[in-house]
Amino acid sequence: AGCNRLVVNSDNMEVIDTMKNGGQSVGTSEEVLDDCYFIACDFPLVRFEHCNREANKVAYEVARLAKFSITRDWFEDPVNEIVPLLIDDGTIISN
Repeated sequence: AGCNRLVVNSDNMEVIDTMKNGGQSVGTSEEVLDDCYFIACDFPLVRFEHCNREANKVAYEVARLAKFSITRDWFEDPVNEIVPLLIDDGTIISN
């Protein structure tokens, strides 16, 4: 997609702290976090930030849709199911 700067938001402070510390974790998520960290290293600039759960509603809905829906591309227009969440989030949507 041509991105070279990445901001990763999560409402899980443990995940954010782990990623800020090189992706080193102990437990069942160790390999996943390690892989995520090394993929993130491919970007010239990556920032890991904590956000509260209320600010993450769009991400949760997109993940839910990806889990239970067929694959579809939507680079230009958002999927109808997330439009109300984007509006609530204060994101500007132009038609």
